Amino acid sequence: MSEYALVSKDTPLISNLNILENIALIKEVHQFLKTSKAQEEALSYLKKINLQDISKNRPTQCTSLEIFYISFIRALMTKDMNVIILTPFYLIDNLRDIETILSTIKKLYIMKNILILDTFSNEVHYKGCSCNMIR
Repeated sequence: MSEYALVSKDTPLISNLNILENIALIKEVHQFLKTSKAQEEALSYLKKINLQDISKNRPTQCTSLEIFYISFIRALMTKDMNVIILTPFYLIDNLRDIETILSTIKKLYIMKNILILDTFSNEVHYKGCSCNMIR
């Protein structure tokens, strides 16, 4: 896997931009898409998971779960066909079940490979999960 988009604490949102601007920035900078078109695409992703109401918020106004979804959508905006989610139980406060995020991700109807990397200490959270586990 040589090209991938990363969802992790190492890829934070830009604090002085709102959510819509944070997501759209990827297409604006890397694919030279007009701001209005990039924001329209970003908003369509937010609508699919009912987060359109936070589109004008700053990252500090969002919950850790909302930040996760925003970061995930931002990763989808890249040309990369692989999205790596690094330690979701560290990214999202009080996440008890990985199915919570997997069911929401499915609503985005994406055609990319999603890989979740986590520690063995979180293995219990993946029991009965619809995703494959590699040890």
